[in-house]
Amino acid sequence: MKINKNIIIILILAIIILILAEVFLMNKKETRVFTSSEFLQIAVADKSYVYSYLQDGKWHVNFNGKDVGVYDNGVANLAVSNKSYGFSYAGQDNFYYVNIKGKIYGPYSHVASVVVADNNYAISYSSNGQGYVMIKGKIYGPYDSLDFLSVSNKSYGFVYYQNNQWQVEINGETFGPYPSAIFNLSVSDNNYGFYYFKDGKMEIKIKDKVLGPYDAVNTISVSDNNYGFAYFDKGKGQWYVNIKEKIFGPYDDVSEVAVSDNNYGFIYRKQDQYNVEIKGKVYGPYTNANRLFVFDHNYGFAFMKDSVLYFSLNPLE
Repeated sequence: MKINKNIIIILILAIIILILAEVFLMNKKETRVFTSSEFLQIAVADKSYVYSYLQDGKWHVNFNGKDVGVYDNGVANLAVSNKSYGFSYAGQDNFYYVNIKGKIYGPYSHVASVVVADNNYAISYSSNGQGYVMIKGKIYGPYDSLDFLSVSNKSYGFVYYQNNQWQVEINGETFGPYPSAIFNLSVSDNNYGFYYFKDGKMEIKIKDKVLGPYDAVNTISVSDNNYGFAYFDKGKGQWYVNIKEKIFGPYDDVSEVAVSDNNYGFIYRKQDQYNVEIKGKVYGPYTNANRLFVFDHNYGFAFMKDSVLYFSLNPLE
């Protein structure tokens, strides 16, 4: 009996160790600073990242620390999700192609945008002078012009211009037409957001509500259970950030806002210096900051300091 009890205790300890190890690996985040000599583009997802860099005259694409492609010409429209990636590149035949996790699409006259989710992808491209959108193999169009493509695992959305008016398509539902351009669009599995002009002001359409009017809006981001945007108060001459009705500011300018269900971030300018706020923690000041990505587990942003460009992934300080 004593031996059996010892065996049971050992087994229980082993199970506890395995559980703790699994929890550690699930919560482990890579903390890294990329310098301008190391990357030219980068994209971040909740638990993944992808970047491109130039080495020995060749363009490389690196997904989670592993090279997944080498090209003679530059790559563009870099996108990533936890389990997938995508980008466009120029072929030797003067046409453009798209690589979605190793599967090649094209040729196209021009590729405007590539976006991916684990179980979805979308490409906006031009052919014979007109614009098209391909979402997981289904083609929409032609359109006179296209803008702001967004996908999640279960949803998609894009903005298009046709017959002198702008419209928004989200999961087969059409919004509009609008006489002026739509300036941004964000979708998640169960939410969406975009903003538009109305009666000289700007309104924001979230799935189940309309917010505004505002004097100006310049960025929007949604997740299933969260949303965020920046707006301008003309009377005060200042910018503010709204994260699900929690207001931050005032700021001289707000350039980017990003949210996930349990996290948020934005880039703001005060007295010609840029700062990045991630869920209450402020990084900076910097000469410049952009390329903000915010998820529950990963976050990152590019910044310039002492005339050198960096990208910081999950910074400790």
